[in-house]
Amino acid sequence: MQMRSLSFKARARTIEHLGKGQIADCPTAVSELWKNAYDAYARDVALYTIDGDYPCGALIDNGCGMSLQQIIDNWLVVGTESKTRKNTLEENERFGLSIRKTQGEKGIGRLSAAFLSPVTFLVTKKMDNNYVALLIDWRLFENPYLSFDDVTVPFREFEKIDSLSDVLSDLLIELKKNVYFTSKDEDEDEDEDEDEVRHFNHILTKSAWEKFSEDEKAVNEKSDFITTQDKIINFCDQFKIDPNVFVPWEEILIKVEKIDGDKHGTALFLLELGRDLSLLTNAGDLAKDNAELSDVEQSLVDTLRAFVNPYILDDLSFSYEIYTIKANGYHRQILKQSDVFSKSDFDALEHTVVGYVDEKGWFRGRVKAFGEDKGEVVIPASISVNSDSGVGPFEIQIGTLEFLAQNTSHTEREHTHFDLKAKKYAGLMVFRDNLRVLPYGRVDNDFFQIEERRSWNAGRYYWSNRRIFGFISITQSNNKELKDKSGREGFIRNQAARELKTLVSDLLTSLADRFFGGKSEDRKELLEQVKREKELRKSAQQQARKSTQKSFSEALKTQTPVLEASLEAVKKLKTKLDSSQNKHDYNYIKEIDADLANLESLRTEIKTPTKPPKIGVYEERYRNYRDKYNEFSAYILEMKLIVNKLDSELNKLEPSLVGKNHLDKNQGIINARLTKFSNNIDEKTNALLKKWGEEIKSDRAIYYSKAISIVDSINNNTEIENVLNLLDSIYIETIDSLTFKYQSINKGLERLFEGVNLDSAFSLSEEEREYFEDKAKSLNALAQLGISVEILSHELEEMDSMVTRGLNSLPSTAKEHPGFTLALNAHRSLTQQIRFLSPLKISGYQSRQKITGKNITDYILKFFGDRFERQRITIEFGDDFKNISINDIPSRIYPVFTNIVNNAMYWVSLANNRLIKIDFVNSLVIIANSGPAIDTDDVPRLFELFYSKRANGHGVGLYLCRENLAVAHHKIWYSEPDVDGNYLIKDGANFVIQFNGVED
Repeated sequence: MQMRSLSFKARARTIEHLGKGQIADCPTAVSELWKNAYDAYARDVALYTIDGDYPCGALIDNGCGMSLQQIIDNWLVVGTESKTRKNTLEENERFGLSIRKTQGEKGIGRLSAAFLSPVTFLVTKKMDNNYVALLIDWRLFENPYLSFDDVTVPFREFEKIDSLSDVLSDLLIELKKNVYFTSKDEDEDEDEDEDEVRHFNHILTKSAWEKFSEDEKAVNEKSDFITTQDKIINFCDQFKIDPNVFVPWEEILIKVEKIDGDKHGTALFLLELGRDLSLLTNAGDLAKDNAELSDVEQSLVDTLRAFVNPYILDDLSFSYEIYTIKANGYHRQILKQSDVFSKSDFDALEHTVVGYVDEKGWFRGRVKAFGEDKGEVVIPASISVNSDSGVGPFEIQIGTLEFLAQNTSHTEREHTHFDLKAKKYAGLMVFRDNLRVLPYGRVDNDFFQIEERRSWNAGRYYWSNRRIFGFISITQSNNKELKDKSGREGFIRNQAARELKTLVSDLLTSLADRFFGGKSEDRKELLEQVKREKELRKSAQQQARKSTQKSFSEALKTQTPVLEASLEAVKKLKTKLDSSQNKHDYNYIKEIDADLANLESLRTEIKTPTKPPKIGVYEERYRNYRDKYNEFSAYILEMKLIVNKLDSELNKLEPSLVGKNHLDKNQGIINARLTKFSNNIDEKTNALLKKWGEEIKSDRAIYYSKAISIVDSINNNTEIENVLNLLDSIYIETIDSLTFKYQSINKGLERLFEGVNLDSAFSLSEEEREYFEDKAKSLNALAQLGISVEILSHELEEMDSMVTRGLNSLPSTAKEHPGFTLALNAHRSLTQQIRFLSPLKISGYQSRQKITGKNITDYILKFFGDRFERQRITIEFGDDFKNISINDIPSRIYPVFTNIVNNAMYWVSLANNRLIKIDFVNSLVIIANSGPAIDTDDVPRLFELFYSKRANGHGVGLYLCRENLAVAHHKIWYSEPDVDGNYLIKDGANFVIQFNGVED
């Protein structure tokens, strides 16, 4: 029998199997295409979508691009050898960037585009070459009756990017010829042999599409079913590109043109979007919290976040992002390169493991547990590793934190911070040459059996995917046998992958047993130590806080009568001096001076006590005391000036003797005060030394009293090992407690020796602690507000343009009515305020316009209507204010005035004379009211978010005023008349606005 041979043949449908059929999901497809951009030495890569009549998107980069010949030889060849050889690009195609290891392996990654969109418009440009564009409808390859040669891909070369829309229109006409056949095409007479072959192939292609359409209709019996052939024809006839889709690519091409001298890069424009990208672009009537919508976005972010290893030093040569552009122009960011758990975050974790596993499977590295460096650690391999076909050496860095706040060595704030980050960034990732390997690190991946083992025993198997951070770093040169599956669902399950899985899983268990998990003796000891230290610190803090509060309240109680008596005395002394006929009697003046000296010595003793961060019911008493003390001090100073003046006029001594006598008098007062301080210090020091001596004597007996009963109970049957362990346990607890106690005393004395003012330092520390606690509460409130604003903004985003269009569509007669202008400005003001609280871009660009003081006056009067009259409030606008003009957005300026005037209307209701004044003074706009002046202590925090002294106030208005004005470089502040002199009502509240570019 004669020997014969056969060969495989490929249908066009092979492309579909290698493209959509080999890719697990949308994020994986994007990852494959980003790898191609990385291999092309792109500096920037992005995925974005644009909503509109024909939603579309793009995957763009500014890599080396391709020439027409490279497209023919490589891009249109499936399984090209260019990836297999992994040759490094020529130096001129690397643009001065460091050499990158080629990531693509099989030469089919480009087919991932089919998963994202049925139609791809590829445009590419190589340096010093024309643009090349080709159009592929991947649905052509779904036809099982076609061969590769039966599908044509139209292309075109052109010079300028401005021609893209026209080029696409031409390519759509050519693309349609793949599926649209006319009777004229069949009846043409063909004379040449080649034309006859072409004509025959044309008939076969038409027949193939007829068969495929019949097959589709047989499977889908719905009357409104559209065949693939008709879908392609309809697309070619109806599709219109939004020119805005080209803009982002042009921007990153301009960026590299400035660096490299010419544009270069590749763009895959996705002319129809798959389900996933379509939902991100326009969710339609789906709720914002729809499960599918949330899952699509979360999967995209989890997969593509940390595309480049963020745990190494920042690599600024490759950046990536994902965003979507809504129909109204609003850019919604989905992912940015900076949105990662960074190296600095990792280094701050309380538990970290940093090292490497060698070719034999041994781990060597450093371990940190509960913030304590455990030094170099070596852990033997748990299995025998094959040196030829095994996993090879790899780097590993992992970190975590305690699940329960009471067990952590972090502060409460740090633990909360990392706990929030864990919800967003946790996962053990794998990087090959610093590019992420999928799907490791995703929430649904448990390759290293972390969660599986944890389900057996959460105490021993300490690690959890929900709070593990870090990575395993492999390289192509050291780990050749770790190969990806074709669909990128992980490593091929060969010996190397099994060894990696076992080595890492067993290493995590060993580390948990030694340092972190329930079996770790170190953990038990450290937890007890952490707990004791926290309790001791908390107790000391509470004791110090109570002491501060107590000394403050006692000072107010004991000093208030003295202050009031002293204030009354100094007032009488001044009245006595002013009304006396003996002003020219030197002896009388010396008597006054002696009385004044006694009051002056009291002044330093009854100084306003240091205010704790929170004084609650003492607030009013404190402020009254502070004001009276300031008044008392002012009287003393004033009296000193008067007495010094009279003394200098009446004293008959030589000027040098007068000065010397005055110096001696002051020096005597200082010496007396220092002697008093010295006596107090000696008294307290002696009392402290006596107290500490008694405590040390008592503390020497603590351990013995606790342990002696254990020793006394020992007999021949006693397990001596247990006794020794128990004695050591009591010893450790005692020595730690005593060390904390007496080290604190020594450190306090050292601080005093160094000249540190412990009272001021502690007061400031407490003030900062209270401030940050309040800030945390404010941030929590802000988070709740942010959630509300996010929900509102989602609706507002859709409704804003509708309202604007509705108002603009009103007839011209309606637009002339004053109510129309008021409604339009009110709508813009609302969206302006919400735009500040949310990253919205509502209604696109708003032009600046000339706004006069007269415009603002009219707006305020219209906005508040008859409220001024109903509340018996007088509002006055100065002529100079009415004449000013500024160029800005009305929706930025008007809300500032309405907010401040609205606040003023509340505060003037507390005054008898209800007056609001607005004027222009010294190139500044001043808005004043006759309500109570702002307390000096409140002024520094007046413009802080959530700070308010108003009943039921939210503390948002003034904050928004300042931030909105700052965008246009305007400034606003509260004026204290005695400090900067800018005011309209001296005893009231005065707000000052400095407008940038104001004209009068």
